[in-house]
Amino acid sequence: MSHQAPTPGGFEPPFSWPGSEGTAGEPPLRLEGASFPLTIKALATIWMVVMCGYMYLGWSSAVWLHLGWGGRGFLLAALCVVFSGYYGILTSRTSFDGHTIEQTWLWSKRVTLPEITQVKLIQVRGLEWLVVPRLLVRRGSLGLMTFHAADPRVLAGFRALAYGPQ
Repeated sequence: MSHQAPTPGGFEPPFSWPGSEGTAGEPPLRLEGASFPLTIKALATIWMVVMCGYMYLGWSSAVWLHLGWGGRGFLLAALCVVFSGYYGILTSRTSFDGHTIEQTWLWSKRVTLPEITQVKLIQVRGLEWLVVPRLLVRRGSLGLMTFHAADPRVLAGFRALAYGPQ
């Protein structure tokens, strides 16, 4: 009969790894950093500039007038969704304190270690600047959550959570 650990990596909360303990009664280290690397933020900014340029060209050539109110409303709603996603890429932060994983986005995502039933770290080594590393977390029967991590310290914490201390 196999025994499955209650949490990923076989750790009981509070999760800890070497060097994470505070000194002189301080709380454990809180790892926090940007969710997306600078390259992704720059590519998203370039994409937004290009999109705004095409919007301006379409606006000045009176393409918007032929769409009618329904078409213009739909494009305006789509534009709001795209801009909110862009804002989320620029401002999103991921944190891991040994008890909880949290990511701010358009809405915040948060999971505590006892809720986690399975983790999977997706990372393309050497291409972290282009393919954003992410931690997939299964929360019992509630489904999957994805946490992006561009900061090397947060990524090291995710790696320790997924594979155990190295």
